[in-house]
Amino acid sequence: MDTPDTAGWAAPGPDDDLPVLPAHPLRDVDDILAVMLSLVGPERAGPPALWLVLLDADGRMLPVVLPLVGIPLHPDPAQVRQVVVAMADILRHDAPGGSVAVAVVRAAGGDRGSLERAWEHALRTTTADHGVRLSAVVAIGEHRARVLGP
Repeated sequence: MDTPDTAGWAAPGPDDDLPVLPAHPLRDVDDILAVMLSLVGPERAGPPALWLVLLDADGRMLPVVLPLVGIPLHPDPAQVRQVVVAMADILRHDAPGGSVAVAVVRAAGGDRGSLERAWEHALRTTTADHGVRLSAVVAIGEHRARVLGP
């Protein structure tokens, strides 16, 4: 049996209800969008949220999925920085050379609305400022979804 020191990412926990993560590398933004749609599932119709996933240098997903529910229309730079710094720490420790992918989710979203544009800009600026590679930003709504950019 694994101990907490040796269990690593395979340890049982609250993420056990997530869909099976792909074993293959996510090669492009379309792969990332497909995985995000699978992860978000019925939450597409929920309140505004960010969903963050981490990828290693080869594009394989780490079993880290961070949904942040109830995001404001206008991102607070200090809060965005806090999230990016936390993701940077995980990447530095567990996936050097990796990246973060983000879904901006809201029921009426899925395109380039004001919320999506504001969050995309805040994420791009903050990840660049902290040397974190942003592999994709996608917008997901109840009835549509699209890649905003790599």
